[in-house]
Amino acid sequence: MSDALATDAELEQGVPLAEGIYLTPVGARIVGEPSLEAYLEGVVRCQRLGNSCAWALGDLLYYGEDRSAYGETYSQIMDATQKSYWSLTQCMRVSKAYPHEDRLPEVSWSHHREALAADPAERRPLLEAALTSGQSAQHLRQQIAPPRPPTPTVCPQCGHSW
Repeated sequence: MSDALATDAELEQGVPLAEGIYLTPVGARIVGEPSLEAYLEGVVRCQRLGNSCAWALGDLLYYGEDRSAYGETYSQIMDATQKSYWSLTQCMRVSKAYPHEDRLPEVSWSHHREALAADPAERRPLLEAALTSGQSAQHLRQQIAPPRPPTPTVCPQCGHSW
């Protein structure tokens, strides 16, 4: 495997996801008529790359966190990525919580983020159960912290609640 980086021109042409499907900086470029098999392969690889990017961004932020030589890391990265401080801190928070060996690539980065609300000893079993059952990240969130019924508003003068 070569350590040569893709040029900007190569990236503009796209990284192959499947036969006839390329990932470009602005989306998918589809050449010809990909088969259903190639189409599905492209969808799956695109999703995996999306997860990979969230993990990688978090890993890079975590790496740069303690390096004073990097200066105003967050402001520079916010400018470079056009992502909010909240989005960047979420990426780093998830990466910090899960060393590489604790990450399950078969479930999404979002599943891992939702599992952070659980006790650390319960996270792996929750993620494995989500994988086995095909549970969405949103369902996992509801399982960990079920929605509470809304608290009624009570009028301080008459006591009426709504």
